[in-house]
Amino acid sequence: MPKLFVCITVDDVSAARHFLLAVAREFSFAIEVIEDGIIFDASGLERLIGGPERVARRVQDSLDKLGVAGHIALADTADAAMLLARGGRDKVMVNSPRNFTSLSLDGLDIERDTLNVLGDLGIANIGELLAIPRDELSQRYGRDFDRVIKRIEQRGERLLTPNIRESRVSWSFDLDQPVEDFEQLIFILNHGLERLFARVANYGKSSDHIDISLRLENGKWHRYEIKASFPTLERRFWLKLIDLRVSIEPPEAAIASVEVVTHFTRPRSDQRGLYAVSRPEPESLLLTAGKLKKLVGTHDVGVPVLLNQRLALPFRLDADALPVGKEKRERHSPRPVIAFHYFRPARRAEVELRDRKIVHVRTREFSGPVIEHGGVWRAASKWWEADGWRTQEWDVEVENAGVYRLSLVNGEWFVVGEYD
Repeated sequence: MPKLFVCITVDDVSAARHFLLAVAREFSFAIEVIEDGIIFDASGLERLIGGPERVARRVQDSLDKLGVAGHIALADTADAAMLLARGGRDKVMVNSPRNFTSLSLDGLDIERDTLNVLGDLGIANIGELLAIPRDELSQRYGRDFDRVIKRIEQRGERLLTPNIRESRVSWSFDLDQPVEDFEQLIFILNHGLERLFARVANYGKSSDHIDISLRLENGKWHRYEIKASFPTLERRFWLKLIDLRVSIEPPEAAIASVEVVTHFTRPRSDQRGLYAVSRPEPESLLLTAGKLKKLVGTHDVGVPVLLNQRLALPFRLDADALPVGKEKRERHSPRPVIAFHYFRPARRAEVELRDRKIVHVRTREFSGPVIEHGGVWRAASKWWEADGWRTQEWDVEVENAGVYRLSLVNGEWFVVGEYD
């Protein structure tokens, strides 16, 4: 497939840099910012847009929408595109033998003394330089001149070097008067997120991480690190998530200023798959979890994490973790995995013993003889806590009922839970 490179040069790169990046990302992911503009690989766009002339027209339309004036050039090599954009007389240049050979030698990386000699010989453009045999040029000016010869013969080997290193953008706002309630800042914060997300979108990125810093009236800073398990630039979602987080941990004094930092990440795919199972949107899940944390506390909402300990409840809740939706399931697990369902509260039971063995269990829900049992175990992983030794546990299989865990605490029997 033939290559196609687009180069855009402007007078003031620092002022137009973000606009040039926004235009380049409409057409390519291989982008390099150069000292006087930008260059990107547009190979393959012929199938989507058309020939180089139509691609040039689309690029020009994008620049016009952003109000950026510059020179556009398209060529088969990156060097040729840069030479045409820098030395071409027209606003839009598509590579052709006539356009390229008429370019001045000033755009080439040639020493000034050599340029003066070539000028004295009447050689002023690339076409006239190409008329000189290559061997004679190499003998006259050395092997280093071969690099110039490759450029004018459009055999350049220059590769694009992506050099966009921004990983975040920030916005801040100082209030005229401190405010007590964070909800009074929602309108201002909405304006700030709109500006931030527009810049993030210009980079072709998204965000799953936002930092909020509130400078308080007493001079202290209150900072919040807010992360989502998926990237999105939906402002309403982020505003709700930020409001929930701040309401859980409100600042201790009035707010004098606000600063927001948005970190970059790759955007998520719009289509999950033709055969993907339908499930709730991740935005709804995260907001629901945030509302639950506000209602019952941050330590009572999260993802269960198993502990390798012998405890009455051998797990903890990770309040910062939420399922991403990409968890992998092993088709062939190396060992069988069973689940355990805890009863809240534990159910009282009547247990019959014979020769110090459990032979029968009776509760309101089930009753029957014990087929198999394992134990006794003591919940004593935390050996330094005296209460842990008071609990004794057995696993029992009750005929036609299931497998349960029995617990003996202070002389009373309970069914703690059931194995699924």
